[in-house]
Amino acid sequence: MRHIAIFGGTFDPVHNGHIRTSKAIQESFQFDCYYFVPCKIPTLKPATTGSIEQRLALLNLATQELSNTQIDLREIERDTPSFTVETLKSFKAEQPDTAITLIMGYDAFISLPMWHHWDQLLGLANLLIINREHYSTTPLPEALTTLLKKVEVKDKGSLLKSNAGAIMFFDAGNYAISSTAIREKIKEGIDVADLLPKPVFDWIRKWELYQ
Repeated sequence: MRHIAIFGGTFDPVHNGHIRTSKAIQESFQFDCYYFVPCKIPTLKPATTGSIEQRLALLNLATQELSNTQIDLREIERDTPSFTVETLKSFKAEQPDTAITLIMGYDAFISLPMWHHWDQLLGLANLLIINREHYSTTPLPEALTTLLKKVEVKDKGSLLKSNAGAIMFFDAGNYAISSTAIREKIKEGIDVADLLPKPVFDWIRKWELYQ
């Protein structure tokens, strides 16, 4: 069975946390393809600061040396808001015999019951939840606690055997980096070179983005 991973986000901008996390996941799971899916119209977050063109330019620079990686534009090209369930349905229609694993941070996972048709997600994909360190300190909504008792798996072999419906927590490294903080630092004139892939940092500095 073919396995793909989907990592969505606004990537405003893409930073070292995104890239290092993705590398750790790929080194461990070796998905046949790892898709970065930039969001056009976020539904649970504020509007993006960078334009679509700027965010895509940075994402292309950040991922150019990653293997088995693609940037998928279906959410950018969609006229409607970026509902994850619609994205998964679209991937599944194109690749019906492929197992999909959706990558998400713990902060996104605890907000899952607020997502559009969230109860349909596990019928379409597995979930790989990163940054497990927060799992022991931040309580989960009751709906997710109940769900985990039914579908949580503890090892990558079990996840990769599942076509959909499994949830696994994975320590991909905990990077205290956020796109929001990076934008604020840039606006304040604080050096962010250590938070961004070098080509991304150079591009932002050249075009004075986020200032």
